[in-house]
Amino acid sequence: MRLIFTFISVIASQTLFSQVKDLFPTKVEKLSFTEEIKKLYAEVNYINENEKSRDLSETERKRLEEIYETGKLDETKVDWWDVSGQGCSWYCCGSIDTVIATSQLKNNGAITYIGSNAGDDNYETAWVEGVEGYGIGESVTFYFTEGQGAIDEIIVSNGYVKTPKAYRENSRVKTLKLYHNDKHIANLHLKDELADQHFKLWEVFGNVGFEALKDYQGKVDGKLIDTNGNSFPQWTFKFEIGDVYKGTKYDDTVISEIYFNGPCH
Repeated sequence: MRLIFTFISVIASQTLFSQVKDLFPTKVEKLSFTEEIKKLYAEVNYINENEKSRDLSETERKRLEEIYETGKLDETKVDWWDVSGQGCSWYCCGSIDTVIATSQLKNNGAITYIGSNAGDDNYETAWVEGVEGYGIGESVTFYFTEGQGAIDEIIVSNGYVKTPKAYRENSRVKTLKLYHNDKHIANLHLKDELADQHFKLWEVFGNVGFEALKDYQGKVDGKLIDTNGNSFPQWTFKFEIGDVYKGTKYDDTVISEIYFNGPCH
């Protein structure tokens, strides 16, 4: 999928990291995946597929205009489960290498609950911890590799957001501990809402990223190397479950998506 960045000030960031900050959402965007919205996206995709083989008819063009004039669809997205859309964002500048969880619930047929589901740009999938109880202390870690953008915002789609029923029945995160390179830097206090919740990192350390990796060459044996073959540590964000909102049916704690925003240089 996506990532890297450029540290604005390593010394300043180390000072700011010395205290754990309590962060609350600066914006909460409610999510809704209704059958009406799903059908509208399917209709748009069907019409657009026709355009690949022939020119659209006047009736088809008018129908597209009518659908978008309702304001119910995001023109940058091709699917109702799409998280980031096709417009250029922080992900134009960088990429996530891997996303790994400390545990995950066993597969339910073809449905998986692995850590990488939390970073796959898809609201339909989710990471579900797999230990007894509510998963306090379980975590999912994002490993970043390269890029030119700085992260100044983290967005969390808390709980199993694909349906209101799944959201209520499964447990959600109440407090999410944020670690930068294994150092505890903030606690994200999430509302119990089926929504995207935005947390501004300026409150912690401004916008952050990698120290300029001008000599980034690639990976050897899983390690990042520079043009001289020297290795350097991989940059990480770890999200650890600190407290939960209990589900009405399951104690499994769920995060559907964690994604990032910031300037692209």
